[in-house]
Amino acid sequence: MSKNKAEDKGGAGSRWFRELDEPRKWEDFYRRRWQYDKSVRTSHSVNCSGSCSWEVFVKNGMITWELQKTDWPQINDETPNYEPRGCQRGISSSWYPYSPVRPKYPYVRGVLLDFWRAEREAGKDPVAAWGAIVENPERTTAYRNARGKAGWRRTTWDEATEIIAAAKVYTIKEYGADHLASFSPIPAMSMVSFLSGHRLSNLLGGTMLSFYEWYHDLPHVMPMIWGDQTDVHESADWYQSAYWIVMGSNLPMTRTADAHFASEHKYNGGKLVNLSPDYSDVTKFADLWVPVRPGTDTAFILSCIHVILQEFHVNRRASYFQDYVGQFTNLPFLVILDEEGDHYASGRFLRASDLEAYQDEELGDWKIPCFDKDGEVRLPGGSVGFRWEEQKTGRWNLKNEDAVTGKAFDPMLTLMDGDYEEVIVEYADFTHTFNVEFGTTALRGEKAQKSLRGVPSRVLTKADGTKVRVATAYDLLLASFGVNRGLSGSGYPKDYDDASQAYTPAWQEQETGVDRNLAIRVAREWADTAEKTKGKCLFITGSGILHWYHGGSLTYRSEAVMGILTGCQGRNGGGFAHYVGTEKIRNVAAIGTIGNAVDWGNVGRQQNSTSYFYFHTDQWRYDGMSLDPLWAPRAKEMPTKANHAADMNAVAVRNGWLPFFPQFDERNPTDVMQDARKAGCESLDDVKAWVAKQFKERKLKFALPNVDSPKNHPKVLWIYRGNLIGTSMRGHELNLKHMLGTHNNVLGGDTRAKDMVNEIDWTENAPLGKLDLIYNVNLRMDSSANYSDIVLPTAHWYEKFDLTCTDLHSFLHPFTPAHDPAYETKHDWEAFRIIAEKVSELAKVHLPDPVEDLVMTALSTDTPDELAQPMGELRDWWTGESEPIPGKTFPNVSVVTRDYTKVHDMYTTLGPAVTKPNGYGAKGIKGDLAEAYEQMKESYLVGEKDGRPDMTTAAKVCEVILRTSPESDGELSYQIFKKMEERCGVPLAHIVEHERETAYHYPDLISQPRRALTSPHWSAIETKGRTYSPWTLNIEALKPFHTLTGRQEIYYDHRMFRDLGEDFPVYKPPVDMVSIGDVHPEDIKMKGAKLFRFITPHQKWGIHSMFGDSWQMQNMFRGGPTVWINDDDARAIDVKDNDWVEIFNENGIQVARAVVSHTVPRDMSIVYHQTERHVNVPFSSLARERGASDLRGGNNNATTRIMMNPATMVGGYANWTYWLNYQGTSPSERDCVVLIRKKPMETRGRKVIYQESQLNVGA
Repeated sequence: MSKNKAEDKGGAGSRWFRELDEPRKWEDFYRRRWQYDKSVRTSHSVNCSGSCSWEVFVKNGMITWELQKTDWPQINDETPNYEPRGCQRGISSSWYPYSPVRPKYPYVRGVLLDFWRAEREAGKDPVAAWGAIVENPERTTAYRNARGKAGWRRTTWDEATEIIAAAKVYTIKEYGADHLASFSPIPAMSMVSFLSGHRLSNLLGGTMLSFYEWYHDLPHVMPMIWGDQTDVHESADWYQSAYWIVMGSNLPMTRTADAHFASEHKYNGGKLVNLSPDYSDVTKFADLWVPVRPGTDTAFILSCIHVILQEFHVNRRASYFQDYVGQFTNLPFLVILDEEGDHYASGRFLRASDLEAYQDEELGDWKIPCFDKDGEVRLPGGSVGFRWEEQKTGRWNLKNEDAVTGKAFDPMLTLMDGDYEEVIVEYADFTHTFNVEFGTTALRGEKAQKSLRGVPSRVLTKADGTKVRVATAYDLLLASFGVNRGLSGSGYPKDYDDASQAYTPAWQEQETGVDRNLAIRVAREWADTAEKTKGKCLFITGSGILHWYHGGSLTYRSEAVMGILTGCQGRNGGGFAHYVGTEKIRNVAAIGTIGNAVDWGNVGRQQNSTSYFYFHTDQWRYDGMSLDPLWAPRAKEMPTKANHAADMNAVAVRNGWLPFFPQFDERNPTDVMQDARKAGCESLDDVKAWVAKQFKERKLKFALPNVDSPKNHPKVLWIYRGNLIGTSMRGHELNLKHMLGTHNNVLGGDTRAKDMVNEIDWTENAPLGKLDLIYNVNLRMDSSANYSDIVLPTAHWYEKFDLTCTDLHSFLHPFTPAHDPAYETKHDWEAFRIIAEKVSELAKVHLPDPVEDLVMTALSTDTPDELAQPMGELRDWWTGESEPIPGKTFPNVSVVTRDYTKVHDMYTTLGPAVTKPNGYGAKGIKGDLAEAYEQMKESYLVGEKDGRPDMTTAAKVCEVILRTSPESDGELSYQIFKKMEERCGVPLAHIVEHERETAYHYPDLISQPRRALTSPHWSAIETKGRTYSPWTLNIEALKPFHTLTGRQEIYYDHRMFRDLGEDFPVYKPPVDMVSIGDVHPEDIKMKGAKLFRFITPHQKWGIHSMFGDSWQMQNMFRGGPTVWINDDDARAIDVKDNDWVEIFNENGIQVARAVVSHTVPRDMSIVYHQTERHVNVPFSSLARERGASDLRGGNNNATTRIMMNPATMVGGYANWTYWLNYQGTSPSERDCVVLIRKKPMETRGRKVIYQESQLNVGA
C-alpha cells in the first residue's frame, strides 16, 4: 500500500472517529435558533377577546419568536387553568414588526404633498396653505380621487404632523371643532393607545366616534334589561355551568384561547346544545345540534319560553323561579291597560304619582307600585326615582319592602291569585311581515296581524278620581306567549301542536324548520336543570346572532328573558354570556376620565358611528325600507312621527335621544356662542334659554336635515388601532363614493329613499367626496391606510408600554417593549402628543385667545337626564307638542372654554377636575381622586409636571390608570362602595374590606398578571376563589340594576316599544332585502346567478383583517377571499370548488373563490370576515360590464349597507338614555341578500386579472 493511500485510509478513519466523538454537532443549528438575549411579557392589541399574555424573545436586538406565558394565577383548586392562552394567529405576530406591509416612515399622498409644498414654498403659513388647498375644488377632487391608489411619498414626522395640525386649526376656525372626528375601537385591547387620539379629539372639541354598536357588537338588551353596557362571565365561570346553549358564537374558531372550557365543561358533566344553520366548529362539541334556518333563532327560543312558562310557571309553579322573578324582575309591577275599542292594549307602568297614597313622594313619576300577596298596593324601593331623589336616601335597593312603611311583603305575580276581572288584550303577530324565503315577500313587507287574548285585571282609583284598569306585567307576559290558563280570546293556541298561533313548538317548526319535539325537549332540559341547580344554565352567544336586523333587540332579548324566567342571571355558571371582541374595559372610570378629558372639565362630543356614517356616506339615500312591517296594528303615535329610519333618527336627535355632529346647520358653534353673548346671555341658563328660543323660531337648525350641505360635512377624520374603512364600514362602496370621493363599484342608483323620507332635505345630486383630510396611525398598510391621505407609522405591540384586559378573563396585564419602536415608528401616545404640540404652536397665531364652544349633547345615561321624559311618551317640540327645554325635551346645552394654545399641556398632564367632589367616576357612581392625585405627583412611576401628575409618556399613563381605578386599588374601591351605601341603604363596602391594602402598580403586572378587584362600577362579586359572573352583586347584595324599576326589565313600557309591538319579546322574521330593493329585479333573471343569504362570521385565519395579510395565515387556507356555499347550490350555478365567483347586489361587488361544502345549508353563503381588498382580489367582470369606476372586486362589506332599527333610537327615559357605546343604532348586515354567479374569465388563459394592463389581453 502506498504511503498516500495509507494516509488517505488513515485520514478517512480519523474523520470517522471524529464524527463519532462529535455525533450531535448538527444540533447547534437548532440550539442557536432558540437562543435569545432577553425576553419580555407583552400581549396583542387585536379585537379578539383573548387578551393573552405572551413572552417575546429578543436576540441581537431583534424580535425572534413568541410563546404563551404560563403563569396566570389560579382562581381556585376546582376550576381549570386559563393557560396556555393563545392561538395560531397570535403566534405569528412577530412577522409584523419587520414585514413588508408595515409602514416604517410617515407617508403623504403625492398629489396632496405637491399642493402643500407649493403653498409653503410660496410663503404661506401652514393654516393658510391648507386653506388654499381645500378651498380649490379641482385640488380637492384630485387628491380625493387618489385615495385607495398608489402614489405615496415618504416624508418627515415634522412635515406630516404640520399638515395634520394645520388642517385641524383651519377647520376649527372655519367650520368648528365639531367637524373633526376620531375613530379607534376597543380600549381594553391597548388602553393607553386608545386614549391617545380620543383625548386629543376631546381636548379640541372634536367628535369621538363610537365603535361598539357600530361594529354591531353592542348587545342592546344589556342596557335595556340590566342598565349596563355589557357585563358577562369570565370563561372560567363557564365551568360552573351545567347546561349550555351556544348561539351565534363559534367558540373553537373565534374564542380559541377559551375553547378548552367547552371540553372541560363536558368532562364536568355539562351538556352543550348548539343552534347553528351550518355544521360549524362548535357543533363538533355539541350533544345536540339544532340547525335552524338563518335568522330564525328567535322563533326557536320563544317557543322554548312558551313551554317553560306553561310547564314550570303555570302547570306547576317552580318556587325557585317564582321567588326569583318576583324579587328581581319588573314582572310584578302594574301596567295600565289602554282602551282600544272593545278591547285593551298594554300601556305604561302605573306610577306612584297616579295614586293618592303616594302624592308626597319625590319623583313619583319614576316610582313603580305593585300588589302584595294580599292584593294591597305597595311601593317597593329600587326604581330610578329612588336613585335620584334628594329628600330621602337609602331606599334604592332590592329589598322586598314597602319604601314608605318599611314593612316586608311578597309581591303578587298574577292577579289570578286574588280578585280579578278578565279583559281582552291585543297583541301583535309579525310572523308574515316578511317571508323567510327571501325574494317572495309582497311589496316592501306586510303589516302585522292582531292577536286577542284574555288577561286578568283590576280597576284602581287614581289621585284625580278617575278609574284605571291594570294588570301585572307577569300576567301580560303569559298572555303574550299564549300560555293556556283557561282564559278566553281567539289568540290562544289549543296546544303545542297548534301552528296557527305564535309561539308554540309547532309554530316555530314552520319558521325554523326544526322539529317541534326538539324545542319541547330543549325547553324542558333547560328549565329542569335550572331548577335543580338554582340557575346554572348558560347562553353563550355572539355576533352570529347580534348582527341581524332584529338580532340585538329581539333574539338576544329572547335568550336573556329565558334565562331570567328560570333564575339564571346573577348566578355563577348561569345566565346570558355575550362575546364579541376585547370589549370589557375593567378600568372603565379611568379610561372614561382620561379619554374624554373629564379631568379638564370637558364636555365631550360623542357620536354613535352608525348614524354618523349612515348619513355622511349618504347610505340613507339607498335605504328603501319602510317601517310599516315593524309597527304593531295598535300603533298610532310613533308612525305619525316617522316611518323611515332616516326620519326617526332626525326626530331622535332633536329630542335629545341621539347625538349628531356637526350640530348646527351651516354654523360654527363658536360663532353661535358669540351671538348668544351679544344677545345678553351671561349665565349658562341664559344660554340654554336663548338656544331653545332660536331653535323654536327656526333661526337655528340642526345640521342633520341638511346633511349634504358642504358646510355640514365632516372635514377631518383620524383613524387608529382599527380598520374603519376596510373591516367595519358597512356600505363600503357607498362610503368610497360619497364620503371619500374615490373609485367604487356601486351598481345601483341613490333614489331608493327619495319618496319615503320627509325629515331630511333631498338634493338631486349627492356629494361625491366630503372629507378634506383622512389620516391614519397604523402598524400595517391595511385598507384604512390605503384610503387615507397621510399615514403615520406606529409602534408594534411588541414595542410599547400599555395595558390590556378582557371580559373572558378577570386579569390586568401589560405590554412591555422588546425593543424601541423600529424605523421611524412611534407609540400612539407619542404620535398624538406631537400633533397636540403642533396644534398648540399654530394656535398661538390663529387661535391665541380662549374661545367659548357651544356643545349640544344627547341626554345621558346614569345621570338625572334619565328623568327627562316621563311616562315614556315623546312630545316633539318641533311639531308643537311641547316646548324645547334643554336637558328635557331637547339636547343638553353646555359651554366649554377652550384654550388651544394649552392643548399640549393638558394632553400631557392629569387635570385637577378629578380632585373635586364627585369629579371622578363611571356609571353615575362617583367619588374623587384628591388623595391619589397628590400621591401620583410624588410617585417615581408618575411624577409631577406643571404641578400636576405627569402623563408625558405611555409608561406614566399606565401607572395613572392603575392608580385611578377601583379595579386595581382596593382603598379607592372601598371608599366608593362606602359612599354608595348612603344611596342604597344596604351594606356594600364589606365586600372589599379585605382588599383595602391591595394596590397594583405597573411593575407588578410586568411580573405577573393581577386579578381585578371587586369594583363598584361592575356587577360581580369576584372575591378570592370566586369566578366572575355578572349581576351577582345585584342579586346577592341587593344593589339595584340601573334600570327604570331597578330590576331586570322584561316588560318595556316606552311608547316606541309598545308601538313596535316589542313591549315583550316577539318574533320578527329576517328582512327580505330583495323586496326593499337591494337586489335589482332584472339581475335576478341573470343566467347562471342565484340568490343567497349573505353571512359574514369571524374567520379562523385572522382577527378581523389582522393577520389575514401575513404569509403564515395566507398559507393556512387559500390566502384570499372565499365564499362557502352548499354543493347542490354550486351545481345549480355550474361552480366547482375553488372557482372564482362574483357576489353582488345594488350596493357593490365582491370577487371570491368558492369553497363548496355540504356543511353549509342551501341558499346560504358564508364569507368569513375579513380579507383586505388588496390581498389577492382580482378585477370584476361585472364591474367592467356595468361601467363602475373601480373594476376591482370589493371586500365583504361591498354588498352590505347600513340598516338602522328604530328600537335602538329611544332616549331620555330611565335606562333608555344615550351614552357612547351604550345605546344607539347598529348597522345590521346579516339580513343581506346577494346574487352569486360564476365569474366570466377575461383572458384566453381563463385566469383572473389583477392589473389594468391586462384588461385588453385576450377575449
